[in-house]
Amino acid sequence: MQHLIEDGFEHFSMRMLAARLGMTAANIYNYFTNKDELYLFIQTRGFEMLYDFLYEAYKRSATPEKKLVNMIRAYLKFGMDNPEYYEIMFSRNTPKYADYKGTAMEKVALLEKQTALKSADITIHALSDLFTNNRTVHIDTIRFRMLQIWFSLNGMINLFNSRVLQEVEDHVDVIIKRMTQDIMKTIKSEFMDKI
Repeated sequence: MQHLIEDGFEHFSMRMLAARLGMTAANIYNYFTNKDELYLFIQTRGFEMLYDFLYEAYKRSATPEKKLVNMIRAYLKFGMDNPEYYEIMFSRNTPKYADYKGTAMEKVALLEKQTALKSADITIHALSDLFTNNRTVHIDTIRFRMLQIWFSLNGMINLFNSRVLQEVEDHVDVIIKRMTQDIMKTIKSEFMDKI
């Protein structure tokens, strides 16, 4: 995975990977058809891990608000504890499902996309739980809030993983806690405005 990050997708090759691992390219081709399949496998595995983090946070919490707070923390933990996966999943300009449509990799790319969307779906579900007694909150609003959370968390993780946050802030944990509280305050104000 580190080689994919260092070389970038466009310069990465199975031959280079084999040389670095001290094996033949033919041996790697026993497992993966090409670099695209390997890349999609890494992406899919990362999204499976992220979903597992979010699902565990969702199911262990009693109240809708606590579920969402724990899911935010779980997302941050995943991104900060798995910076290589996170970079490949969210910070690199790499091929997406649309790029593979109509190719031999379309089926593998679709699996990766569906796996990725499970994390968005469980977040939408958690937000829906929060707004359950309020039928005036439209699904588009819930989807927008999910994206807003994702944008905020992605920014925090990228700043943390690049060590920029640590350069400008001595108490990173305090800032992360405050950002989480601010996200929840925004979401709860949406809920209160609709009652």
